[in-house]
Parts: sequence; structure tokens; C-alpha cells
Amino acid sequence: MNVVALIMAAGSGERFGPGGRKQLIALAGRPMLAWSALALARSPRVQSLVVVGPADAEAELRGALPPEVAAKDVAFVAGGATRQESVFNGIERLPQDATHVLIHDAARPCLSAALRDRVLDALATHDAVVPAVAATDTLVHESDGRVDAILDRVHVAGVQTPQGFRAALVAKAHRTARARGFRSSDDGSLVLALGEPVFTVPGERTNIKVTFREDLPLAEALLKNGVSS
Repeated sequence: MNVVALIMAAGSGERFGPGGRKQLIALAGRPMLAWSALALARSPRVQSLVVVGPADAEAELRGALPPEVAAKDVAFVAGGATRQESVFNGIERLPQDATHVLIHDAARPCLSAALRDRVLDALATHDAVVPAVAATDTLVHESDGRVDAILDRVHVAGVQTPQGFRAALVAKAHRTARARGFRSSDDGSLVLALGEPVFTVPGERTNIKVTFREDLPLAEALLKNGVSS
């Protein structure tokens, strides 16, 4: 396999609040982006990386990458107005010889090598793989401040990144969704919309997404305890 890691770092961080670009916030001595990129670049199976970020931030993002990442082939692409558009831009920039892609959020800096490798291992037999963690809270469908339905959490899971795909399949999924006007914040759902199966591997509860400012202390504690080693 020729695997390329696609790192999504183009989000505006509206829910995070003011205080600079979220993906460059320092955590345990490194920018958040650096942790996410390192977790992927340290795999010998990942041949190169594509970082998708704000159009005016390439120099900042490149400067945030440690030498271990910069030693690999790293490309930068400007993101779009939505995550889906940003992923599309990144996919269009993949090397022609890429056979598989890992799509990972820069805002998930606590990715472990074990989880990364579970996704890579599963790509040997599946074309679309996502990490999933079982729901522990009772989940409801809410509308206008009222509960419409209570969902059976036995069959509900939270999806994480990195999500792994055969490159040609996820490219087709994004191009088809773009042509049909189908929108989703999850790449696996675009593959499902083609009628193709998406398989799961066990995710990890430590693989948190830093969405709000109050997520920072937990992420820093996890990194200091070596969760991404």
C-alpha cells in the first residue's frame, strides 16, 4: 500500500472561541497540529502527508511541524468553506500513486500508534474503515427543545478519525457527493451513500477531539502521560 495521511487543519474553531488558531495552540510543549502529524508520520506505512489548512496559514502550519514530520514529503492545500470541501481539496491533491488515504482531524492530537495501526491493518482487507466507540450516554432525537425519540444506544457508536479508505473509492465518493449536492461532515457517510460498505475498528476514548477550550486540560494531561507514544 502507498498510504498518504490527509490532516484536516482548516477549521475556523468557532466553538473553541477566540485566542488564535486552535490547531496551533500549544499542548504539552508542541502545537496541536504537531501531535496529530507525528502520530501519523511515525508509521513506516505512511509515505507522505497532505495538510489542509487556511489559505493564509501555510507558513505557520509548516513551521509547527517537527523535523520528524518535515522529513517526509509534506504538501499543503487550502481548505474550503466546509469540512467536506476541505477534504475534497485534499483528495484532489493526493499523489497519483497513492493507493490508500488516512483522513485525520488535527484537533485529535491524542491519537495512539495502536489505533492508527488498527485502521491501517484493516485496510488490508477493507476499502473503508472508521474507528468507533460505543455510546455510554442515553441518546435522544431532539427538536425545538423537546425529545422526539430515545435512541437505542446498543446500536449507536461515536465515529472518530483517522478514517481509512482506498483512495479511488473515497475520491469517487466525494466527487459524486459534490455532483449530487449531498453534504455530510463525515467521510464514511459519503462512501455509504455510494452503496459501499464501511467497516469499523475499535476506537479509543482517549482519542478526544478538542472542540471547546475546556477540552485542552484533558488533552494536555493525556499527552503528558504518553497516550500518543
